[in-house]
Amino acid sequence: MSRPRVLVTDTEERSSLAACRSLHAAGYHVSAIAGQRPACSHWSRSVDERLFLDTPRNDPENWVIRLAELVARGAYDIVLPGTEASLVPISEHRELLQPYTTLALPPHPIVLRALDKPALTAATRGTGLDAPASVECLHFDEAFAAARSFGFPAVVKPIRSFLPFAGTLRQTTARIVHNDDDVVDAASLRGLPLTVQEYLPAAKIVSCAGVRAGGRVIGLTVARYERTFPSEVGSAALAMTIEPPPGVREGVEEILARVGWEGIFELELLESGDRLAAIDLNPRLFGWVSLAVGAGADLPALWCDYALGRPQRASAVPRPGVRYRWEIGELAYVIQQLRRGRVRDAVGVLRPYRRVVHAKLQLRDPFPIVARIVGIAARLVRRPARRVEAVHTPLPVPRTDVTLHREQADLPVRGRR
Repeated sequence: MSRPRVLVTDTEERSSLAACRSLHAAGYHVSAIAGQRPACSHWSRSVDERLFLDTPRNDPENWVIRLAELVARGAYDIVLPGTEASLVPISEHRELLQPYTTLALPPHPIVLRALDKPALTAATRGTGLDAPASVECLHFDEAFAAARSFGFPAVVKPIRSFLPFAGTLRQTTARIVHNDDDVVDAASLRGLPLTVQEYLPAAKIVSCAGVRAGGRVIGLTVARYERTFPSEVGSAALAMTIEPPPGVREGVEEILARVGWEGIFELELLESGDRLAAIDLNPRLFGWVSLAVGAGADLPALWCDYALGRPQRASAVPRPGVRYRWEIGELAYVIQQLRRGRVRDAVGVLRPYRRVVHAKLQLRDPFPIVARIVGIAARLVRRPARRVEAVHTPLPVPRTDVTLHREQADLPVRGRR
């Protein structure tokens, strides 16, 4: 029997590289689309076909049209979006792709709901994983008032990680604000509306990932972040799988059922004492996919097998005590600590561990990490000698999409918990 063909997008990312490796090992013919050169997955032995298509961030509508042309010629059984930047246009313009391949996406309003941070806050209520108290702000004065009511520091979030701006998709992330000036800067970069959320001091991130298929969660993997980069609000640089804390599986299943998501997911929680609070839902591939796969939960293969009606894998129970290291994140953390004069913290990163899965480094597939190093070196060479202060413009947010899918979800548009 011929191997099923999967097309993975955004394969310059470490999450998509992990998916390519997973699917190749599971018997798939893997085609990888990248929007940057060099792309780490294009240097991987797990990829059978290497394609280049400009990143969807620059012109998402034209990108999905060109993607449809590739899919129409390629006879791919399934398309797996690698990031939110490709997930949104693929979902929005799915009629261009569905005649030729399987997308296995829920309806577009559900996709938008899964990406909407205020909608997640509403979906967590009463699950035992209730989100931190938050206020959705439509005006600058509301953002000031919310931050002051919580007390500094507070957290400012965009309503979605990728938002349309002048025909492109612009990415913004959460930020911790310490004073009024930080609020102004954060709001200017993230646009309105935005969410202001209480800050939980000394909290650790516990991240839950898996596949929701046929109304149930399979392959649930829980990892505690031991180090992140950037250090305040960042991705896992060092993490370890743990046993799911009591009530977490039930809470995760209830939240995903309320949102309506089916597919690969990551739900991030803040662990503060005995409290676990949901803060972010990523309905897509995520940074530490390789840890879930290495611990025994082969999430990309589980989802593609289910979507294509293939026999399910016999076991998808992850092992606790497996660690994950994001090599570039660890290196960046070392540099950050040295710049702050924290030599001991920088040296501590060099500590070796047993049972470690790396984001890119694999002895049997060594070239993706080389591609990443080459890419960093090329950017350093191209960097201009004189740094110019960037001028940021406020990011407008169209209310139509968000209002539509909140009405369908029967969720409040704004309000403090």
